[in-house]
Amino acid sequence: MSYQNSQMSAQTDRKKIHVFGKKKVIWHQIIRRSVQVAVLGFIGFLAIQHVVVGENGPAITASPEAFCPFGGLETLYKFMAEGGTFVSHTHLSNVVLLIAVLLSAFLLRSSFCGWICPFGFIQDLISNFRNLMRKVFPALNRTMLRINMLGARFSTIDRILRYIKYLVLVWAIGGSAYFGTMVFRDYDPWAALLNIAEFSFTPGVVILTIIVISSFFIDRPWCRYACPLGAVSGIVAKISPTYLMRDRNTCTSCKICTKTCPMGLEIHSANTIKNADCIGCLECVGACPSEGALVVKIGSPFTGK
Repeated sequence: MSYQNSQMSAQTDRKKIHVFGKKKVIWHQIIRRSVQVAVLGFIGFLAIQHVVVGENGPAITASPEAFCPFGGLETLYKFMAEGGTFVSHTHLSNVVLLIAVLLSAFLLRSSFCGWICPFGFIQDLISNFRNLMRKVFPALNRTMLRINMLGARFSTIDRILRYIKYLVLVWAIGGSAYFGTMVFRDYDPWAALLNIAEFSFTPGVVILTIIVISSFFIDRPWCRYACPLGAVSGIVAKISPTYLMRDRNTCTSCKICTKTCPMGLEIHSANTIKNADCIGCLECVGACPSEGALVVKIGSPFTGK
């Protein structure tokens, strides 16, 4: 009897996500995408303006790199050790934005990565284009399913690759502190994208090309495996009081949340989602067909209460 009640409850919850035959409006997804579009548009405007006007033009134009929080981490040692001086290509704005990102990571986990980061949004756009193509071309859909099945067999490799971003973080910070220059800049795909109008060929261009192609097969590959800002944000997020909780009594184990997660986290089997790779995008919450199965909670990061 309890099993039948559970099935009826699950069916009722699935019906609740439809209004007049259409899916319900997920307001947090609309807000998230609107913020991402606005930030990407703002950075794109600065990049174009910086190329057109130039640094020595009639008006002072801010470089789009001045709005990169990771620049604040790269210049932090020099800024503190040498009384307010900066590594080249960085400014005080980088330090201020770094503090804001770390504060948001503590309060709302890696929300910068999920709600603001323009490079993460670009990867999302590529993934969304892939999903559209899968609907249009059934053959591509079958190919992607085979790739997903193959990837599931190498889950151990996926977990190992996720540690690369911490190595990149140590190298980028340590190299900047030791040499006094941004050793990571020539390898940074985001810097390569911002400076693409200069037609300069750097390792960052190669990495950017790899990320763009990989995004067609894997959601957010740069964020998963190599982003140093995501690494430090995830470390801070580990002590965040905000997290997701899965209600085992309401959850139907349909795995839709796991399939929707852009970071490839196994949400359907976790009691609480406190993984350092969680970007707080709430895509899993919006996709969940069982109302109340995934909820945002606030509590002690150490006791879980």
